[in-house]
Amino acid sequence: MKPKIIIRADGGTTIGMGHVIRCLALADMLRDDFEIVFAIQEPKETIVKIIHSVTNEIIYLPQTDDYISDVYHFLEHIHPNDIVVLDGYNFGTQYQQNIKNKGCKLVAIDDLHNWHHVADVIINHAANADDTIYSKEEYSKLYWGFNYALLRKPFLTASSAIKKINSVKKVFISMGAADITNITQKFTEALIQIQGIEEIHLILGTINPNLKRIERLIEQNKKIKIITHFDISAEELAYLLKICDISICPASSISLESCAIGIGLISGYTAKNQFGILQGLINNNVIINFGDLNLISISDIKVKFNDLILNQKKINSLIENQKKMIDGRSPERLKEIFKNLISGRIHFRFAKESDTDLYFKWANDNLVRSNSFNQNKVEYENHIKWFSSKLNSKDAYFYFFLNEENIPVGQVRIDKSENEAVIGISIDEAFRGKSLGSEMLKQATDDYLKKHPSEIITAYIKIDNKSSYSIFKKAGFLNEELITEQGHQSYKLYKKLDS
Repeated sequence: MKPKIIIRADGGTTIGMGHVIRCLALADMLRDDFEIVFAIQEPKETIVKIIHSVTNEIIYLPQTDDYISDVYHFLEHIHPNDIVVLDGYNFGTQYQQNIKNKGCKLVAIDDLHNWHHVADVIINHAANADDTIYSKEEYSKLYWGFNYALLRKPFLTASSAIKKINSVKKVFISMGAADITNITQKFTEALIQIQGIEEIHLILGTINPNLKRIERLIEQNKKIKIITHFDISAEELAYLLKICDISICPASSISLESCAIGIGLISGYTAKNQFGILQGLINNNVIINFGDLNLISISDIKVKFNDLILNQKKINSLIENQKKMIDGRSPERLKEIFKNLISGRIHFRFAKESDTDLYFKWANDNLVRSNSFNQNKVEYENHIKWFSSKLNSKDAYFYFFLNEENIPVGQVRIDKSENEAVIGISIDEAFRGKSLGSEMLKQATDDYLKKHPSEIITAYIKIDNKSSYSIFKKAGFLNEELITEQGHQSYKLYKKLDS
Protein backbone atom coordinates (compact mmCIF):
# COMPACT_ATOMS: atom_id res chain seq x y z
CA MET A 1 0.00 0.00 0.00
CA LYS A 2 1.27 3.45 -0.91
CA PRO A 3 1.75 6.06 1.84
CA LYS A 4 -1.12 8.54 1.93
CA ILE A 5 -0.88 12.27 1.31
CA ILE A 6 -3.94 14.39 2.13
CA ILE A 7 -3.80 17.83 0.50
CA ARG A 8 -5.92 20.54 2.12
CA ALA A 9 -6.62 23.64 0.00
CA ASP A 10 -9.61 25.77 -0.95
CA GLY A 11 -10.54 27.65 -4.10
CA GLY A 12 -13.34 29.91 -5.27
CA THR A 13 -14.43 33.39 -6.24
CA THR A 14 -13.02 35.09 -3.14
CA ILE A 15 -9.56 33.52 -2.95
CA GLY A 16 -9.14 32.33 -6.53
CA MET A 17 -7.78 28.99 -7.67
CA GLY A 18 -4.02 29.46 -7.13
CA HIS A 19 -3.77 27.24 -4.05
CA VAL A 20 -5.73 24.43 -5.70
CA ILE A 21 -3.79 24.57 -8.97
CA ARG A 22 -0.34 24.45 -7.42
CA CYS A 23 -1.42 21.69 -5.03
CA LEU A 24 -2.66 19.66 -7.98
CA ALA A 25 0.70 20.22 -9.64
CA LEU A 26 2.32 18.79 -6.51
CA ALA A 27 -0.14 15.88 -6.46
CA ASP A 28 0.65 15.04 -10.06
CA MET A 29 4.36 14.92 -9.24
CA LEU A 30 3.80 12.56 -6.29
CA ARG A 31 0.94 10.27 -7.31
CA ASP A 32 3.13 7.48 -8.69
CA ASP A 33 4.64 6.96 -5.23
CA PHE A 34 1.82 8.07 -2.91
CA GLU A 35 -1.94 7.73 -2.56
CA ILE A 36 -3.32 11.25 -3.08
CA VAL A 37 -6.46 12.57 -1.38
CA PHE A 38 -7.72 16.14 -1.79
CA ALA A 39 -9.66 17.91 0.99
CA ILE A 40 -11.64 21.03 0.14
CA GLN A 41 -14.65 22.99 1.32
CA GLU A 42 -17.76 22.20 -0.80
CA PRO A 43 -16.23 22.82 -4.24
CA LYS A 44 -18.14 23.78 -7.36
CA GLU A 45 -18.50 21.22 -10.13
CA THR A 46 -15.79 22.86 -12.27
CA ILE A 47 -13.32 22.61 -9.39
CA VAL A 48 -14.21 18.95 -8.80
CA LYS A 49 -13.51 18.27 -12.46
CA ILE A 50 -10.05 19.84 -12.16
CA ILE A 51 -9.25 17.82 -9.02
CA HIS A 52 -10.45 14.60 -10.68
CA SER A 53 -7.80 15.11 -13.36
CA VAL A 54 -5.27 14.09 -10.69
CA THR A 55 -7.19 12.08 -8.07
CA ASN A 56 -10.69 10.69 -7.60
CA GLU A 57 -10.44 10.79 -3.82
CA ILE A 58 -11.96 14.01 -2.46
CA ILE A 59 -12.89 14.87 1.13
CA TYR A 60 -15.80 17.33 1.05
CA LEU A 61 -15.71 19.65 4.07
CA PRO A 62 -18.55 21.98 5.14
CA GLN A 63 -18.38 25.55 3.86
CA THR A 64 -17.28 27.84 6.68
CA ASP A 65 -15.14 30.87 7.46
CA ASP A 66 -14.50 29.46 10.94
CA TYR A 67 -11.26 27.53 10.53
CA ILE A 68 -11.31 26.35 14.15
CA SER A 69 -14.48 24.48 13.20
CA ASP A 70 -12.91 23.49 9.87
CA VAL A 71 -9.90 21.77 11.46
CA TYR A 72 -12.13 19.64 13.69
CA HIS A 73 -14.11 18.48 10.66
CA PHE A 74 -10.84 17.76 8.87
CA LEU A 75 -9.37 15.80 11.80
CA GLU A 76 -12.16 13.23 11.40
CA HIS A 77 -10.67 12.22 8.03
CA ILE A 78 -6.96 11.94 8.86
CA HIS A 79 -4.97 9.32 10.74
CA PRO A 80 -1.56 9.06 12.42
CA ASN A 81 1.28 8.63 9.90
CA ASP A 82 -0.69 10.34 7.10
CA ILE A 83 1.19 13.18 5.42
CA VAL A 84 -0.94 16.33 5.39
CA VAL A 85 -0.25 19.25 3.04
CA LEU A 86 -1.77 22.66 3.85
CA ASP A 87 -1.97 25.52 1.35
CA GLY A 88 -4.05 28.59 2.09
CA TYR A 89 -4.49 31.82 4.03
CA ASN A 90 -6.13 30.27 7.11
CA PHE A 91 -3.91 27.37 8.15
CA GLY A 92 -2.08 29.09 10.99
CA THR A 93 -0.26 27.77 14.05
CA GLN A 94 -3.31 26.42 15.88
CA TYR A 95 -4.60 24.64 12.78
CA GLN A 96 -1.17 23.08 12.21
CA GLN A 97 -0.76 22.04 15.86
CA ASN A 98 -4.05 20.15 15.79
CA ILE A 99 -2.79 18.11 12.85
CA LYS A 100 0.61 17.48 14.45
CA ASN A 101 -1.16 16.34 17.64
CA LYS A 102 -2.95 13.74 15.54
CA GLY A 103 0.43 12.17 14.76
CA CYS A 104 0.63 13.23 11.12
CA LYS A 105 3.61 14.50 9.19
CA LEU A 106 2.85 18.06 8.09
CA VAL A 107 3.90 20.07 5.04
CA ALA A 108 2.95 23.75 4.71
CA ILE A 109 3.03 25.52 1.36
CA ASP A 110 3.36 29.13 2.46
CA ASP A 111 4.39 32.31 0.70
CA LEU A 112 2.95 34.69 3.32
CA HIS A 113 5.01 33.73 6.44
CA ASN A 114 2.44 35.43 8.68
CA TRP A 115 2.44 32.90 11.55
CA HIS A 116 4.64 30.51 13.51
CA HIS A 117 5.03 27.14 11.80
CA VAL A 118 5.05 23.77 13.55
CA ALA A 119 5.09 21.91 10.23
CA ASP A 120 7.84 19.40 9.49
CA VAL A 121 8.40 20.96 6.06
CA ILE A 122 7.69 24.42 4.63
CA ILE A 123 7.74 24.91 0.85
CA ASN A 124 7.86 28.32 -0.80
CA HIS A 125 8.75 28.37 -4.49
CA ALA A 126 9.44 32.11 -4.40
CA ALA A 127 13.09 32.88 -5.02
CA ASN A 128 13.68 35.36 -2.20
CA ALA A 129 12.54 33.33 0.82
CA ASP A 130 14.91 32.11 3.53
CA ASP A 131 14.98 31.06 7.18
CA THR A 132 15.14 34.65 8.42
CA ILE A 133 11.61 35.56 7.30
CA TYR A 134 9.90 32.53 8.89
CA SER A 135 8.99 31.89 12.50
CA LYS A 136 9.24 28.11 12.86
CA GLU A 137 10.29 25.22 15.05
CA GLU A 138 13.93 24.09 15.04
CA TYR A 139 12.94 20.85 13.30
CA SER A 140 10.96 22.60 10.56
CA LYS A 141 12.82 22.37 7.26
CA LEU A 142 12.38 25.17 4.72
CA TYR A 143 12.70 24.50 0.98
CA TRP A 144 12.50 27.64 -1.12
CA GLY A 145 13.22 28.99 -4.56
CA PHE A 146 12.42 28.13 -8.16
CA ASN A 147 14.17 24.74 -7.77
CA TYR A 148 10.95 23.69 -6.01
CA ALA A 149 8.56 25.24 -8.56
CA LEU A 150 5.09 23.71 -8.26
CA LEU A 151 4.43 23.37 -11.97
CA ARG A 152 2.22 20.98 -13.90
CA LYS A 153 3.71 18.35 -16.21
CA PRO A 154 3.31 20.13 -19.59
CA PHE A 155 5.40 23.01 -18.25
CA LEU A 156 8.07 20.85 -16.65
CA THR A 157 8.54 18.92 -19.88
CA ALA A 158 8.48 21.98 -22.15
CA SER A 159 11.12 22.09 -24.86
CA SER A 160 14.41 23.72 -23.94
CA ALA A 161 14.42 25.43 -27.35
CA ILE A 162 14.33 29.22 -27.10
CA LYS A 163 11.85 30.92 -29.39
CA LYS A 164 12.58 34.27 -31.00
CA ILE A 165 10.01 37.06 -31.10
CA ASN A 166 10.13 39.11 -34.32
CA SER A 167 6.80 40.86 -33.84
CA VAL A 168 4.01 40.98 -31.26
CA LYS A 169 0.73 39.81 -32.75
CA LYS A 170 -0.76 37.37 -30.22
CA VAL A 171 -1.17 38.21 -26.53
CA PHE A 172 -2.12 35.93 -23.66
CA ILE A 173 -3.87 37.35 -20.56
CA SER A 174 -4.53 35.43 -17.34
CA MET A 175 -5.48 37.21 -14.13
CA GLY A 176 -6.70 34.18 -12.21
CA ALA A 177 -9.90 32.20 -12.38
CA ALA A 178 -11.84 34.67 -10.21
CA ASP A 179 -10.31 38.10 -11.08
CA ILE A 180 -12.81 39.95 -8.90
CA THR A 181 -11.48 43.42 -9.78
CA ASN A 182 -11.69 42.63 -13.52
CA ILE A 183 -8.07 43.38 -14.41
CA THR A 184 -8.58 41.20 -17.48
CA GLN A 185 -10.97 43.74 -19.01
CA LYS A 186 -8.68 46.68 -18.26
CA PHE A 187 -5.74 45.10 -20.08
CA THR A 188 -7.97 43.98 -22.94
CA GLU A 189 -9.30 47.52 -23.41
CA ALA A 190 -5.74 48.82 -23.55
CA LEU A 191 -4.52 46.18 -26.01
CA ILE A 192 -7.41 46.79 -28.40
CA GLN A 193 -5.83 50.20 -28.97
CA ILE A 194 -2.33 48.84 -29.72
CA GLN A 195 -1.41 48.73 -33.40
CA GLY A 196 -0.27 45.37 -34.77
CA ILE A 197 -2.01 43.08 -32.29
CA GLU A 198 -4.17 40.52 -34.07
CA GLU A 199 -5.33 38.15 -31.32
CA ILE A 200 -5.95 38.36 -27.58
CA HIS A 201 -6.42 35.11 -25.67
CA LEU A 202 -8.26 35.53 -22.35
CA ILE A 203 -7.95 32.77 -19.74
CA LEU A 204 -11.09 32.87 -17.61
CA GLY A 205 -12.80 30.82 -14.93
CA THR A 206 -16.50 30.16 -14.72
CA ILE A 207 -16.28 31.54 -11.16
CA ASN A 208 -15.30 34.98 -12.55
CA PRO A 209 -18.09 37.45 -11.57
CA ASN A 210 -17.30 39.83 -14.47
CA LEU A 211 -17.99 37.56 -17.43
CA LYS A 212 -20.95 39.55 -18.80
CA ARG A 213 -18.89 42.77 -18.88
CA ILE A 214 -16.12 41.00 -20.75
CA GLU A 215 -18.63 39.51 -23.19
CA ARG A 216 -19.99 43.00 -23.94
CA LEU A 217 -16.48 44.31 -24.56
CA ILE A 218 -15.82 41.50 -27.03
CA GLU A 219 -19.13 42.13 -28.82
CA GLN A 220 -18.32 45.85 -29.15
CA ASN A 221 -14.82 45.25 -30.45
CA LYS A 222 -14.47 44.83 -34.23
CA LYS A 223 -10.73 45.44 -34.57
CA ILE A 224 -9.02 42.47 -32.94
CA LYS A 225 -9.89 38.79 -32.54
CA ILE A 226 -10.55 38.14 -28.84
CA ILE A 227 -10.82 34.48 -27.83
CA THR A 228 -11.98 33.32 -24.39
CA HIS A 229 -10.83 30.06 -22.79
CA PHE A 230 -12.63 28.64 -19.75
CA ASP A 231 -11.19 26.24 -17.16
CA ILE A 232 -8.74 24.79 -19.67
CA SER A 233 -6.34 21.92 -19.06
CA ALA A 234 -2.62 22.34 -18.44
CA GLU A 235 -1.92 20.95 -21.93
CA GLU A 236 -4.20 23.54 -23.54
CA LEU A 237 -2.67 26.32 -21.48
CA ALA A 238 0.85 25.30 -22.46
CA TYR A 239 -0.16 25.27 -26.13
CA LEU A 240 -1.57 28.81 -25.92
CA LEU A 241 1.62 30.09 -24.31
CA LYS A 242 3.64 28.50 -27.10
CA ILE A 243 1.65 30.21 -29.87
CA CYS A 244 1.48 33.63 -28.23
CA ASP A 245 4.20 36.29 -28.20
CA ILE A 246 3.45 38.01 -24.88
CA SER A 247 1.99 36.70 -21.62
CA ILE A 248 0.39 39.13 -19.16
CA CYS A 249 -0.23 37.69 -15.71
CA PRO A 250 0.44 38.30 -12.00
CA ALA A 251 3.48 36.86 -10.23
CA SER A 252 1.76 33.63 -9.28
CA SER A 253 2.15 30.08 -10.57
CA ILE A 254 1.03 31.18 -14.05
CA SER A 255 4.09 33.44 -14.30
CA LEU A 256 6.36 30.46 -13.60
CA GLU A 257 4.45 28.39 -16.15
CA SER A 258 5.01 31.19 -18.68
CA CYS A 259 8.75 31.15 -17.91
CA ALA A 260 8.87 27.37 -18.32
CA ILE A 261 7.46 27.72 -21.85
CA GLY A 262 9.50 30.84 -22.70
CA ILE A 263 7.54 33.94 -23.71
CA GLY A 264 7.70 37.72 -23.49
CA LEU A 265 6.37 38.24 -19.97
CA ILE A 266 4.62 41.22 -18.41
CA SER A 267 3.89 40.74 -14.73
CA GLY A 268 3.25 42.47 -11.44
CA TYR A 269 1.14 41.75 -8.39
CA THR A 270 -2.53 41.61 -7.50
CA ALA A 271 -2.11 40.28 -3.94
CA LYS A 272 0.44 40.40 -1.12
CA ASN A 273 1.40 36.73 -1.39
CA GLN A 274 2.81 37.36 -4.88
CA PHE A 275 5.60 39.67 -3.68
CA GLY A 276 8.11 36.84 -3.19
CA ILE A 277 7.75 35.37 -6.67
CA LEU A 278 7.70 38.85 -8.21
CA GLN A 279 11.01 39.78 -6.59
CA GLY A 280 12.51 36.51 -7.79
CA LEU A 281 11.34 37.18 -11.35
CA ILE A 282 12.81 40.68 -11.20
CA ASN A 283 16.11 39.40 -9.81
CA ASN A 284 16.36 36.83 -12.61
CA ASN A 285 15.53 39.49 -15.23
CA VAL A 286 12.72 37.48 -16.84
CA ILE A 287 9.82 39.98 -16.78
CA ILE A 288 8.75 43.51 -17.49
CA ASN A 289 7.36 44.62 -14.13
CA PHE A 290 4.09 46.60 -14.30
CA GLY A 291 3.86 46.83 -10.49
CA ASP A 292 0.41 46.89 -8.89
CA LEU A 293 -1.89 45.49 -11.58
CA ASN A 294 -4.94 46.64 -9.63
CA LEU A 295 -3.90 50.30 -9.87
CA ILE A 296 -2.23 50.65 -13.27
CA SER A 297 -4.33 52.70 -15.69
CA ILE A 298 -5.30 51.87 -19.26
CA SER A 299 -3.21 54.78 -20.54
CA ASP A 300 -0.14 53.59 -18.63
CA ILE A 301 -0.61 50.06 -19.98
CA LYS A 302 -0.68 51.43 -23.53
CA VAL A 303 2.50 53.47 -23.07
CA LYS A 304 4.46 50.65 -21.40
CA PHE A 305 3.26 48.02 -23.86
CA ASN A 306 4.14 50.14 -26.88
CA ASP A 307 7.63 50.69 -25.44
CA LEU A 308 8.05 46.94 -25.01
CA ILE A 309 6.96 45.82 -28.47
CA LEU A 310 9.39 48.29 -30.01
CA ASN A 311 12.19 46.53 -28.12
CA GLN A 312 12.13 42.96 -29.41
CA LYS A 313 15.74 42.49 -28.32
CA LYS A 314 14.58 43.01 -24.73
CA ILE A 315 11.78 40.46 -25.11
CA ASN A 316 14.15 37.81 -26.48
CA SER A 317 16.61 38.51 -23.67
CA LEU A 318 13.85 37.83 -21.12
CA ILE A 319 13.06 34.51 -22.79
CA GLU A 320 16.71 33.42 -22.72
CA ASN A 321 16.86 34.15 -18.98
CA GLN A 322 13.61 32.28 -18.34
CA LYS A 323 15.02 29.09 -19.80
CA LYS A 324 17.93 29.30 -17.36
CA MET A 325 15.63 29.84 -14.39
CA ILE A 326 13.33 26.79 -14.62
CA ASP A 327 15.27 23.53 -14.98
CA GLY A 328 12.28 21.13 -14.91
CA ARG A 329 13.72 19.04 -12.05
CA SER A 330 11.48 20.20 -9.23
CA PRO A 331 9.54 16.87 -9.17
CA GLU A 332 12.73 14.98 -8.28
CA ARG A 333 13.50 17.37 -5.44
CA LEU A 334 9.94 17.40 -4.10
CA LYS A 335 9.65 13.60 -4.25
CA GLU A 336 12.79 13.31 -2.16
CA ILE A 337 11.35 15.68 0.46
CA PHE A 338 8.19 13.60 0.80
CA LYS A 339 10.02 10.27 0.78
CA ASN A 340 12.24 11.58 3.57
CA LEU A 341 9.11 12.26 5.63
CA ILE A 342 8.37 8.55 5.44
CA SER A 343 11.89 7.22 5.88
CA GLY A 344 13.36 10.14 7.82
CA ARG A 345 12.39 8.82 11.23
CA ILE A 346 14.41 11.37 13.13
CA HIS A 347 14.48 15.07 13.89
CA PHE A 348 16.70 17.27 16.01
CA ARG A 349 16.56 19.94 18.64
CA PHE A 350 19.56 21.58 20.30
CA ALA A 351 20.90 20.05 23.51
CA LYS A 352 19.78 21.37 26.89
CA GLU A 353 21.11 21.22 30.44
CA SER A 354 18.70 18.36 31.17
CA ASP A 355 20.59 16.23 28.62
CA THR A 356 23.80 16.28 30.66
CA ASP A 357 23.57 12.72 31.99
CA LEU A 358 22.57 11.21 28.64
CA TYR A 359 25.56 12.88 26.95
CA PHE A 360 27.74 11.48 29.74
CA LYS A 361 26.40 7.98 29.04
CA TRP A 362 27.02 8.37 25.29
CA ALA A 363 30.53 9.76 25.86
CA ASN A 364 31.54 6.71 27.92
CA ASP A 365 30.03 4.11 25.61
CA ASN A 366 32.71 1.50 24.86
CA LEU A 367 32.43 1.85 21.07
CA VAL A 368 32.51 5.66 21.27
CA ARG A 369 35.63 5.58 23.44
CA SER A 370 37.41 3.10 21.15
CA ASN A 371 36.73 5.30 18.09
CA SER A 372 37.78 8.52 19.85
CA PHE A 373 41.25 9.98 19.55
CA ASN A 374 41.30 10.34 23.34
CA GLN A 375 40.22 6.95 24.66
CA ASN A 376 40.36 7.75 28.39
CA LYS A 377 37.12 7.40 30.32
CA VAL A 378 35.30 10.71 30.85
CA GLU A 379 34.96 11.70 34.52
CA TYR A 380 31.50 12.96 35.50
CA GLU A 381 32.68 16.14 37.25
CA ASN A 382 34.76 17.13 34.23
CA HIS A 383 31.88 16.28 31.91
CA ILE A 384 29.47 18.58 33.78
CA LYS A 385 31.84 21.54 33.51
CA TRP A 386 32.63 20.81 29.87
CA PHE A 387 28.98 20.30 28.86
CA SER A 388 27.81 23.47 30.58
CA SER A 389 30.55 25.54 28.95
CA LYS A 390 29.67 24.14 25.50
CA LEU A 391 25.96 24.90 25.93
CA ASN A 392 26.88 28.50 26.68
CA SER A 393 29.28 28.81 23.76
CA LYS A 394 28.17 30.43 20.50
CA ASP A 395 30.72 28.25 18.70
CA ALA A 396 29.37 24.85 19.79
CA TYR A 397 26.41 23.28 18.00
CA PHE A 398 24.98 20.24 19.80
CA TYR A 399 22.36 18.57 17.58
CA PHE A 400 20.26 16.24 19.74
CA PHE A 401 18.35 13.69 17.65
CA LEU A 402 15.07 11.96 18.51
CA ASN A 403 12.84 9.49 16.69
CA GLU A 404 9.10 9.81 15.99
CA GLU A 405 8.31 8.75 19.57
CA ASN A 406 10.72 11.46 20.81
CA ILE A 407 13.15 8.84 22.10
CA PRO A 408 16.77 10.10 21.93
CA VAL A 409 18.79 8.25 19.27
CA GLY A 410 22.12 10.10 19.28
CA GLN A 411 23.93 13.35 18.76
CA VAL A 412 26.02 15.32 16.28
CA ARG A 413 28.42 17.98 17.55
CA ILE A 414 30.03 20.74 15.49
CA ASP A 415 32.73 22.75 17.25
CA LYS A 416 33.77 25.93 15.55
CA SER A 417 37.26 27.26 16.16
CA GLU A 418 39.30 30.01 14.55
CA ASN A 419 40.65 27.62 11.92
CA GLU A 420 37.89 25.09 11.25
CA ALA A 421 34.54 23.60 12.25
CA VAL A 422 35.01 19.98 13.37
CA ILE A 423 32.15 17.49 13.43
CA GLY A 424 31.60 14.34 15.46
CA ILE A 425 28.73 11.86 15.89
CA SER A 426 27.59 9.18 18.30
CA ILE A 427 24.51 6.95 18.14
CA ASP A 428 22.82 5.37 21.11
CA GLU A 429 23.58 1.65 21.35
CA ALA A 430 19.87 0.77 20.99
CA PHE A 431 19.67 2.51 17.62
CA ARG A 432 22.82 1.29 15.90
CA GLY A 433 22.45 -0.66 12.69
CA LYS A 434 19.30 1.25 11.67
CA SER A 435 20.99 3.48 9.04
CA LEU A 436 20.42 6.67 11.02
CA GLY A 437 23.97 8.05 11.01
CA SER A 438 24.08 9.58 7.54
CA GLU A 439 20.64 11.14 8.00
CA MET A 440 21.75 12.69 11.29
CA LEU A 441 24.86 14.08 9.61
CA LYS A 442 22.85 15.44 6.67
CA GLN A 443 20.34 17.22 8.90
CA ALA A 444 23.02 18.72 11.15
CA THR A 445 25.32 19.85 8.31
CA ASP A 446 22.41 21.25 6.29
CA ASP A 447 21.38 23.37 9.27
CA TYR A 448 24.92 24.49 10.08
CA LEU A 449 25.81 25.41 6.49
CA LYS A 450 22.60 27.37 6.06
CA LYS A 451 23.70 29.47 9.02
CA HIS A 452 27.38 29.57 7.94
CA PRO A 453 27.28 29.28 4.12
CA SER A 454 30.94 30.20 3.60
CA GLU A 455 32.38 27.69 6.07
CA ILE A 456 33.79 24.19 5.60
CA ILE A 457 32.98 21.35 8.04
CA THR A 458 35.86 18.95 8.77
CA ALA A 459 35.64 15.33 9.95
CA TYR A 460 38.56 13.31 11.34
CA ILE A 461 38.01 9.53 11.24
CA LYS A 462 40.41 6.78 12.23
CA ILE A 463 41.34 4.68 9.21
CA ASP A 464 40.06 1.46 10.83
CA ASN A 465 36.66 3.00 11.68
CA LYS A 466 35.04 1.83 8.44
CA SER A 467 31.43 2.32 9.56
CA SER A 468 31.95 6.01 10.42
CA TYR A 469 33.88 6.56 7.20
CA SER A 470 30.95 5.07 5.25
CA ILE A 471 28.24 7.23 6.85
CA PHE A 472 30.27 10.42 6.43
CA LYS A 473 30.79 9.68 2.73
CA LYS A 474 27.09 8.88 2.34
CA ALA A 475 26.26 12.20 4.02
CA GLY A 476 28.19 14.10 1.33
CA PHE A 477 31.66 14.51 2.85
CA LEU A 478 34.34 14.65 0.13
CA ASN A 479 38.01 15.45 -0.60
CA GLU A 480 39.47 12.48 1.22
CA GLU A 481 42.95 13.06 2.66
CA LEU A 482 45.12 10.62 4.68
CA ILE A 483 46.78 12.27 7.68
CA THR A 484 48.15 11.45 11.11
CA GLU A 485 45.86 12.86 13.79
CA GLN A 486 46.93 12.61 17.45
CA GLY A 487 49.16 9.66 16.58
CA HIS A 488 46.48 7.78 14.59
CA GLN A 489 46.39 7.31 10.83
CA SER A 490 43.12 8.95 9.83
CA TYR A 491 40.92 10.24 7.07
CA LYS A 492 40.30 13.97 6.88
CA LEU A 493 37.03 14.74 5.06
CA TYR A 494 35.31 17.99 4.21
CA LYS A 495 31.81 19.22 3.49
CA LYS A 496 30.77 22.66 2.25
CA LEU A 497 27.60 24.19 0.87
CA ASP A 498 28.16 23.11 -2.75
CA SER A 499 29.34 19.57 -1.89
